[in-house]
Amino acid sequence: MRITALGHAGLKVESTSETVLVDPWVSPFGAFQSSWFQYPENQHVLDASLLAPTAIVVTHEHLDHLDPWFLGRVSDSVPVLLPRYPIPVAKRKVRAARTGEIVELDPWSWFDVGSGTKIMFVSELSPMNHDSAVVVVADGRVLLDLNDTRLSPSQIVQIREAVGGDIDVLTVQGSGATWHPMRYELPPEKKRELTARKRTAKFLYVERVVKAAQPAAVLPFAGPPCFLDEELFSINREMDGGLFPDQFAVADWLRRRDHSGISVLLPGDTFDVAARERTAHPRSAGFEDCDRWEYLRAYGQRRAEAIEITKGEHPEPTESLWEPFRDYFENLLSLSPYFNERIAMRVGFDLEGSGGGRWAVDFRDGREGVFDELGDCQYQYRFATRWLPPILDGRVPWEDFFLSLRFTASREPDVYNDYLLGLLKFASRDALDAVEAYERALPAPDRIMVEAEGVTYSVSRYCPHAGADLRDTSQVVAGRVLRCLNHYYEFDLETGECLNGASPRLDSRRV
Repeated sequence: MRITALGHAGLKVESTSETVLVDPWVSPFGAFQSSWFQYPENQHVLDASLLAPTAIVVTHEHLDHLDPWFLGRVSDSVPVLLPRYPIPVAKRKVRAARTGEIVELDPWSWFDVGSGTKIMFVSELSPMNHDSAVVVVADGRVLLDLNDTRLSPSQIVQIREAVGGDIDVLTVQGSGATWHPMRYELPPEKKRELTARKRTAKFLYVERVVKAAQPAAVLPFAGPPCFLDEELFSINREMDGGLFPDQFAVADWLRRRDHSGISVLLPGDTFDVAARERTAHPRSAGFEDCDRWEYLRAYGQRRAEAIEITKGEHPEPTESLWEPFRDYFENLLSLSPYFNERIAMRVGFDLEGSGGGRWAVDFRDGREGVFDELGDCQYQYRFATRWLPPILDGRVPWEDFFLSLRFTASREPDVYNDYLLGLLKFASRDALDAVEAYERALPAPDRIMVEAEGVTYSVSRYCPHAGADLRDTSQVVAGRVLRCLNHYYEFDLETGECLNGASPRLDSRRV
């Protein structure tokens, strides 16, 4: 098995007879309204051989993993393999780009690509999160690619058992895909504190999965993105101590924690799995030591035309968007009483520019509705109206827009509400019903014992947020607070209350 980095989360996995591409993203237009671009630049990996693989694997619908620009250039004779999710968003995006075969796979089911090369997806437990890891077995070697997933240690142990015990290569990323706190109106010192906590939490997760997987080699990859539009260029500061650490920072963290077998692959670099040897592409020479800001400025000049083309595809509205906004959210309010009950607040949309306004959606029981005034909003988004029409007509999912970071937000109190994002990003009764059914069926009887400040607590074994097994995904922090390490929800052990998100209470009792 030989692995070639394609940039960001993209991999080319070659066996003696088959070639599989995983999450190739090479579009010169970047992703998410041309806000994200590959870092480092990766256009040099795009050659004729890349357009003729045996199969393409796409792990989920985010456009830095599912690249319509690239998929539209590959022969329709090449199948695209996808995990099966409650709603076919990824499938629709692939189908819009090409007419060839699409194969949807259930989690934990093997697909034979040919000549003994096999693919298996392993999805996150909760249907709130449509992310999947992918396992590739070829030439007697095993690759586990985690990309954006938050698998639990027990799931990774299951993967090891499914492949016979040994994982040869683990690819894992330490750069988050998040907009909190960087796009929130918070005091600078609060932003710094939250950023440091999230960065460290991500690194600790990476370390946990490395320990669980016990791979012979670890390849940190998949980010960070860079931001070349002048309006967003300052976000690149997040690479230095912020939420978007680069591959070298992740590798350095692991080495300082005494992990071995760490190699960083830049676009075009290859890794021979049997020999455990990296071969660098000529373009990689000197990149680690180059002046980052000079590199980004030059890169931005090369992509300036692409950015302007994208903006030209999103003109300022010439008419008011109030009526389509109202109709859209009235429909959204009708989809899931379960989600509305858990959102339980008034959400404001301050839409700047022609056609916009200051509007609100109220999810509170007895006060549901869409209003042409903000009122008293606990949560508020602000962005230019030019980005709204494709959201309202279904061409751009809310989550894709939020990942563009072309907005700012505020909330009081500063508590994450997973259900608000879930409702916006899915906007589908089937997907919302799947989340409700999963959460109502979460097992409750099993319990674990937790010690905190000399007190023993009996707590339900499974996290009430997304069902992670707290037996191997939790730690006590800040006194009598239990943190679930899958998504970093924190619970007061005395009351069970979730302190930093909209989650049901944890069943916690003193023994």
